[in-house]
Amino acid sequence: MNSQRKKSELTALRIEKTILQGIYKPGDRLPPERVLAEEFCVSRSILREAMKHIASLGLVRTEPQSGTYVTDYGKEASLELLIYLMDNNETLDPIILKALLDFRELLEVGAAERAALRSSEDFLAVLRLHRRNMEDGTTDPLQLAKKDYEFHTLIIDRTDNIAFRLLFNACRSVYLFYAREFYRVPGHLEHALSQWDRLLEAFKQTDSAAAGAIMKETLAYGRDSIYQSLDFS
Repeated sequence: MNSQRKKSELTALRIEKTILQGIYKPGDRLPPERVLAEEFCVSRSILREAMKHIASLGLVRTEPQSGTYVTDYGKEASLELLIYLMDNNETLDPIILKALLDFRELLEVGAAERAALRSSEDFLAVLRLHRRNMEDGTTDPLQLAKKDYEFHTLIIDRTDNIAFRLLFNACRSVYLFYAREFYRVPGHLEHALSQWDRLLEAFKQTDSAAAGAIMKETLAYGRDSIYQSLDFS
């Protein structure tokens, strides 16, 4: 990455934070280019590149002969903004994390119900293999988080629904972030495995309602644990 591009990306992050923190609110007109360049101590060419990126995420729009305005991004921005925020926040904003975990519950509960109806011996064999791999002696939280993600990915894939998979892919970075924190706590691995065993039984019985209920319970336990771990009110 060349120096100018790196500066423009860092500038974009700094401006985005002023918007997301409410310093510039939806509907506000941003200061002129010259003023912003001075405020962020960059050249106007770097600022222009940064603003192009911010506009591509749906945070601002430029009106000819008028200026650049902050959008009502909660209504106008796309999933791309959410993915970008997850990948670029040094510390994940509690509001973003809570929203993602709520969304994950809706997605995965539905996926578990659908996967149960489509269960087979081959599917169960692969899940059991991943379950055994989770007990290979690894205690590294990140490695456990990756294995957890792979297990849940298998369930998502069993839905045979490309939208489910793409939306789940979009959550990968926040999933690994929170799962890593989850597996730092003693006893959480054992709890996760017991829940996996219950899911496997529900899949074996092709019990859609039970699979959905177990997944909901599993995710609620993880959500509450991570809120406590990160001291979210």
